[in-house]
Amino acid sequence: GLAIAAYERTLLATEAPFQQWLKGNYKAMTTDQKNGAKLFFGKANCTQCHNGPSLAAMNFYALGMNDLKNGNYGNNNVVAITDDKAEFKGRGGFTGKAEDMYKFKVPQLYNLINSPFFGHGASFTKIEDVIAYKNTAKPQNTKVPASQLAAEFKPLNLSTEEMRLLTEFIKN
Repeated sequence: GLAIAAYERTLLATEAPFQQWLKGNYKAMTTDQKNGAKLFFGKANCTQCHNGPSLAAMNFYALGMNDLKNGNYGNNNVVAITDDKAEFKGRGGFTGKAEDMYKFKVPQLYNLINSPFFGHGASFTKIEDVIAYKNTAKPQNTKVPASQLAAEFKPLNLSTEEMRLLTEFIKN
């Protein structure tokens, strides 16, 4: 875990179109990406959770995503997963506190295009699927009590076109 964390600290998101745009290169982003950014920072209110330099946060939230199961995720084969692992309870599996159960850290949003799967349980293989999940705000995992779901996990009411624009911004 420490080796992975050390490696991740070497990944810099200074070449993303949004980063270039912030530095004054106003041609770095396409019109669709700019419109997606307006949704990200506006109507979709993504910054309620994804804020800070890496568009992450140090907070933990329960969004009711499915847990990792035996099977294929992208090009990866995962086996020997059991429901009794502490990781399935998120932060609560480690702290033992009821208020931490099923809560996972807000991930950063740079370099997502390189990931074969998304969500703490790898239940999504496309960024647009995560956005659609958050747009409807219907939990997948029946083990997560409604009382644990984040207040921020509510329908976004985005249209298909708005979800496409938001995806375009987040992918890039």
